[in-house]
Amino acid sequence: MDPSEVAKMSFEYFQHNGVTFVSMIHSIEHLEWVKDFKMDPDIPLLVSYPKSGTTWLQQIISLILSNANDTGEKFKNLYAKAPWIEYPLFKTVSRDYQLLTTHLNYHMVPNIVKSKMIKIIYVARNPKDVIVSSYHFHKYSRFLKTPKDFQDFVEQFVEGNVFYGSWFDHIRDWYSHKDELNFLFVTYEEMQKDLRSVIEKVASFLNKKLDAGTLESILDQCTFNSMKENPQTNYQDVSGMFYSDKGSFYRKGIVGDWKNHFLVSQNEWFDSIYQERMADFPVKFD
Repeated sequence: MDPSEVAKMSFEYFQHNGVTFVSMIHSIEHLEWVKDFKMDPDIPLLVSYPKSGTTWLQQIISLILSNANDTGEKFKNLYAKAPWIEYPLFKTVSRDYQLLTTHLNYHMVPNIVKSKMIKIIYVARNPKDVIVSSYHFHKYSRFLKTPKDFQDFVEQFVEGNVFYGSWFDHIRDWYSHKDELNFLFVTYEEMQKDLRSVIEKVASFLNKKLDAGTLESILDQCTFNSMKENPQTNYQDVSGMFYSDKGSFYRKGIVGDWKNHFLVSQNEWFDSIYQERMADFPVKFD
């Protein structure tokens, strides 16, 4: 897509079921259609809140399912191998995908997902790092409102007035239903700490056996630098969606970058909000 054409597009925020979406990327008609979408029970679903490690896990899962060396898969972009069910273009994509992806909350996904028929992998991340990554992504994206400043963005995030709504509601709703679902929960921090173990855990959940060579190949193709340089994973062919002079799709890929952005007062304020809303949440983030 030509950058000049994208710049002329009118991207507007709209609310649906209390969640913020963006026109030209989403539509109410399609979001309603998704609820009755008949997913193939053999196709797993990757779920995440934005900027939680989605692209990284898309790559991992797609490589696990293709044994890391399926020639036909190598020439497909991630959004073709693991399409987003909430994008209207999903209706027109080829059906030869092995994985589906969504940022939707629990209440908006296909009804079939709310059973044990579909394997669901949910990836979560320390919300402070989510805030920082999302803040920079908003500045980088042509289709999202540029934040006034970091303080304002943190406040908007806490209130849920950002792309895809409240992080707190998203993770709590999905996690509270995990025992009713065929559900695997992983964190970005786990992936950073011991990627090999996460790959093995995901492969086991998907009933895939990986030999030593395949596992090493997946590890090699899932490093930050490898994905940043790989045309199939770095979204360079949709570069018109972004301001190239304001960042990059892959920024740092680290844990704890929030320490470089949060003031002491901001950190203390956010911690108090987190304690208020998530005190009983069993998952603790590093």
